[in-house]
Amino acid sequence: HLNKETCSSNLIPTVIASFSKLGRVGFRVGNNSRNDLNWVVRTFSYEDQSFGVIAKKIDNFFYFTMVMFDSEKECSKYNIEMEVHEWGWEDSEISFRFCGKPCSIDEDKKKLKYNGLAVHNIGMEKILRKSDNKFSVTVRIV
Repeated sequence: HLNKETCSSNLIPTVIASFSKLGRVGFRVGNNSRNDLNWVVRTFSYEDQSFGVIAKKIDNFFYFTMVMFDSEKECSKYNIEMEVHEWGWEDSEISFRFCGKPCSIDEDKKKLKYNGLAVHNIGMEKILRKSDNKFSVTVRIV
């Protein structure tokens, strides 16, 4: 179900290589899209585990959550870093970072947004102005 076009933007998860432990996805904000926004889940695969980045904007905040499609017990075995920055990743002058555990898919769906990175609209506007209304999310398994 997850990697269907309506649920995930990538039909095949992006593989995070064991040597780099790094993955990156890009997002776009339409010129007239300044209200609430929901992007489709971007999926990753790392050592036979599946992850997804959930991105949404509600009111004045952008929320980014790294979800692992497994139990809370399995999620506790992983540490992640997730960084929101200008399009691309080299030489990004502005970025916001979350470090912690991925959120289990079993978590209450209404609470998912509180288990990751929250960036106020003012900060995101700085990134969007520098990147032609686009931004990237880089994830690292540490």
